[in-house]
Amino acid sequence: MSTPSSFLSLFLIATMIIPAISTPVSPEEKSTHLHFFFHEIESGPNTTVVKSATLNLNSTFGDINVFDNTLRTGPQPDSPLIGRAQGMGVHAAQDGSQGLTIINFFFTAGDYKDSSLATLGVIKASGPSDRNIVGGTGKFRFARGYMVSKLVNSSSTATSIVVEFDMYLLH
Repeated sequence: MSTPSSFLSLFLIATMIIPAISTPVSPEEKSTHLHFFFHEIESGPNTTVVKSATLNLNSTFGDINVFDNTLRTGPQPDSPLIGRAQGMGVHAAQDGSQGLTIINFFFTAGDYKDSSLATLGVIKASGPSDRNIVGGTGKFRFARGYMVSKLVNSSSTATSIVVEFDMYLLH
């Protein structure tokens, strides 16, 4: 049987542990928000994505796509280049509603040149997707956080996809 003093002790311990867990590891740790656009070209001479495996069933379940897409400051194909997104997507849901992505974001310009972020998570076939930032290099060493992405209307051709990303991370 619990006593009021044991509840009070548990409450006091919890109030000391929770702030310690959520406090940055060091005073130098920063919080950063990144906003950019991922440009993928599905066909033509400058294709940035290929289907590397398929089961050739009546669905895309099990298909694996590998990509090397550009990262730009805006949705227009001629907006400044800031990096590349290299990774793969696996069609992991039998009903086609979502898949798994593993992406390394490499920054080649700006404040984060020569730094990268590693991500992992579920991408939904419709609506925004919320995925994990699981690590980084350079200025993003020990990064952790999340990213939200959504498909935007492309102003170029029907064979290209533009995805807007917002990343929120501690590093």
